[in-house]
Amino acid sequence: MQVNDGYIPQTPIEGVMHAFTRIGRRLKAKQPGDTIDHSAHVALFVLRCSGALRLSDLAVRMELDASTASRHVRALEQLGLVRRSPDPDDGRAFRVELTEQGIEQWESGARRRMELLSAAMDGWSEDDVETFERLMTRFADGVASLTDTPADARWADKGWAAVAPRLRSPAPERRTEEDFAPGSDPAARENTEENLESTR
Repeated sequence: MQVNDGYIPQTPIEGVMHAFTRIGRRLKAKQPGDTIDHSAHVALFVLRCSGALRLSDLAVRMELDASTASRHVRALEQLGLVRRSPDPDDGRAFRVELTEQGIEQWESGARRRMELLSAAMDGWSEDDVETFERLMTRFADGVASLTDTPADARWADKGWAAVAPRLRSPAPERRTEEDFAPGSDPAARENTEENLESTR
């Protein structure tokens, strides 16, 4: 069901929920330059933050069942973005890790989303941006404290802290709203269904 952006929330909490729905569906959509879909991007994010993982651990962190995670891994292997290697702790098992190409793919996708957020805040004062960041972080902490279990709490925070500095250099170039408009990048709309059909 598509969310109607013209809808007027009746309460502040309803407004927050509606805003997150509007933002979430856009950030999950392919951006100009993307060659993989959102689910594949999430798998790369988990591996970028965590390093090599057993398939079962990858599935847990992606909040998927093992068979679905396995399909993601097979599709990403075919694209050369991940590889399997023997698990040093268990010769019967294997671990999944990013290739150099996979790292580059995830980082370029993350930069595109950072550029989108930066463009969306174009014209904001520095104080506005800092206030927004502080409140969003406070809100994210509140949600995490209610939903994360001790076993998986904060793995993404720690991982993101480790990889974020690489995303800041070089600084992302600001893009305008036109850059993110539907149909703005014909190359980004090339058919990649055959590569990632199994990840959907």
